[in-house]
Amino acid sequence: MLGIQKLLITLIFTLWCAVTFGQQNWSNTNYFLVDSLNEIALSSQDSTLILTTVNEYHSANHDTSKLAIVEGLIDACWNDKVWPRYNLYMLKKATELTDQVEIGSPEWRRYLYYKGSGNGGIGYKFDVLGKTDSATVYYLKALSYFEEGNHPQGESLIYDALATIYELKGDIRRAIDVYNKSLQIAEENHDSLAIANVAVSLGDLHGQLRNFELSKKYYRLTMAAAKASNQKRIEGFAYTSIATDYYDNYELDSAKKLTRIGLQILDESGNENAKGNGFNMLGNIAFFQNDLDSARYYFEEMLNIASQNKQPEDAIMAHSNLSRVEYEAKNYSQAKHHAQIGYSIANANSFPSLISRTSKDLAAIYATQGNGDSAYKYMLEYTTLNDSIKNVALKNEALKQAIEYDYEKQQAIERAEHKAELTIAEEREFRQRIIIWGVVIILILISIALVMNFFRLKTIRNQKEALNQAYHELELNKNDKILASNLKALQAQMNPHFIFNALNSIQTLVLHGDVDSSYDYINKFALLIRETLNSSEQEFIPINKEIETLETYLKLEKLRFRDDFNYTINTTTNLPAKYIPPMLIQPFIENALKHGLFHKETNRKLTVTIYATDTLICEIEDNGIGREASRKMNQKKNNEHRSFAVSSISKRLALLQEKLKVNIGIEYEDLMKNNEACGTKVTIRIPMYNHSSNKANN
Repeated sequence: MLGIQKLLITLIFTLWCAVTFGQQNWSNTNYFLVDSLNEIALSSQDSTLILTTVNEYHSANHDTSKLAIVEGLIDACWNDKVWPRYNLYMLKKATELTDQVEIGSPEWRRYLYYKGSGNGGIGYKFDVLGKTDSATVYYLKALSYFEEGNHPQGESLIYDALATIYELKGDIRRAIDVYNKSLQIAEENHDSLAIANVAVSLGDLHGQLRNFELSKKYYRLTMAAAKASNQKRIEGFAYTSIATDYYDNYELDSAKKLTRIGLQILDESGNENAKGNGFNMLGNIAFFQNDLDSARYYFEEMLNIASQNKQPEDAIMAHSNLSRVEYEAKNYSQAKHHAQIGYSIANANSFPSLISRTSKDLAAIYATQGNGDSAYKYMLEYTTLNDSIKNVALKNEALKQAIEYDYEKQQAIERAEHKAELTIAEEREFRQRIIIWGVVIILILISIALVMNFFRLKTIRNQKEALNQAYHELELNKNDKILASNLKALQAQMNPHFIFNALNSIQTLVLHGDVDSSYDYINKFALLIRETLNSSEQEFIPINKEIETLETYLKLEKLRFRDDFNYTINTTTNLPAKYIPPMLIQPFIENALKHGLFHKETNRKLTVTIYATDTLICEIEDNGIGREASRKMNQKKNNEHRSFAVSSISKRLALLQEKLKVNIGIEYEDLMKNNEACGTKVTIRIPMYNHSSNKANN
């Protein structure tokens, strides 16, 4: 019942198409783009394709879109009177558009593609007609446009077509080279369809040369590429083709299995017209195994497909195979019938190898039937043709050996390259191991530095706690105000701000892996702490010792500020060998750095000048922002700063001046340039002592 319904629906649709397209006026050239369509007997399928395509063409907004639509019609249409007309229209339109745009522009490149496609279409038309010289001319034109417009997909297709022509002309070596070039372009552009088309051609060609290793290699490549591009017809054909290689090596089970897989793929995809090769293979296997009934069935299926799809070579092979089956079955009249038909088709199409094959079939049949003259005639023709075929075979054998040599040579090169790559990889791995061990060693050194730094800082903290305790006890005991002021000054010098900055700078150097600088910084820091602690135990120290302590302190500050800070300590050559109270100068230098120079971005300079009169005079000059600007900045931060160290020293000097009755103390001077602050100068007058008398030098 369902079958009758489907048949009725099909008949109704066919009648509708006939009425619709029968009434269609195909003479409107402006609409249908080409003329003379009324003169062509269009099928309903062709009519539908043309109408759909033309409607899309006139609806498109861009010329490149319109050309792409026309190219789609050319690819889909198999009417040899229709598609060439639209191919010429596409070529003409693309040529006009190419002349209208700037050379080298994206539009120019796209139009070149369609010029190449149009010339390729003309070349294909000549190719089908057997006019290979004319086809080659247009293929080469197409190739030049594809290369100029940088369209590798088009280049690959043209090289494939040219290789096919060279193969037909017997220039096998050139054909293989051009096929390989087409394959290389397709692989570089990951064009699976082009890879499948070219690889199957290379597989066939190497199979004819009986170079089965390479043949199988290219057939497998065809299978993978065809599957990736969903080209079932090519995939199925590749399976039946690779089966031939196994058959020629007498691996019949593998050949049969691969052939059936290929036929199943072709069945599923609806490509019945591509199954001839598979039926030929199954027939040959059955014939080899003397299963004549199965062989006859498969060869008849092959013949049906060849006849329906106008495949003369397959038809000749099918008739020849059937002739041999019938000959083996002693049905000589049927054998002669098939052999004669095959011989006629081979002569009509000028296929020398197939003429030779069918001549041999007829010679054997006539000899069996006792017809010596006919047998001699066909055997002579077979012998003559076979000699020329043997010459071609000898050339092919030589070519095969050359190809095998090239292949083995390439394999050797690839093995050598692989070995070189392994060597490079091993060297790279060795270098990486060295780098890893280097990093491990650096990390170990940094860890050691951090541990050493931890214990040194712990010692410093313990010393500071001891100083704090001593200061607390002295505060409770007011008997010696000057000694108490010395300890206060020491505590100020070791203030948390300075210690934090020093430790932070050490940490930064360690984390950056600058082990040498971090060691240098730690040593200078330890030296300053040691000198400060030593000074705290003495009531007076030599002038040069105080200068050395100042030098150590400024070096530390230089490390922290780096290139943004420069200092100079100027001393006269005739400084007396006398002593002064310790720890009087450093707090003023730190004050200049913190409040004057710290807020300046670049070009920080500090000059310390020390000379002697009746007292030791120390002048500290900076090019900072000045005291007034610093005071305003502290007010904005709600952080009115009062230097504990400076205040403590002022008290010490006041006590000493009262005790010694000398002109000592501190003076501040704001440096100005063009009525703008350009720095601060501090002058400190310090009493000097002879170590032996502990008396002031007046």
